[in-house]
Amino acid sequence: PRGYYARAWRYGEVLPLGWYAQDDWIEGWWDYGLPDPPPGYHWVRVGDDALLVDDYDGRVVQVVRDLFW
Repeated sequence: PRGYYARAWRYGEVLPLGWYAQDDWIEGWWDYGLPDPPPGYHWVRVGDDALLVDDYDGRVVQVVRDLFW
């Protein structure tokens, strides 16, 4: 997305608007061994990491590092 830069996201941080759009969702999360996201949350790929993000405000609630290395 516009303004993208590499960094290590952490629990509680908020992704910028547009970084957790539907195009960035990990639809096949089960193929990567990720747990089922609760309603209102989606797994999003950012760099090599998978982030579980609140759809409403972009808050990161879980991080799986180096899943896509």
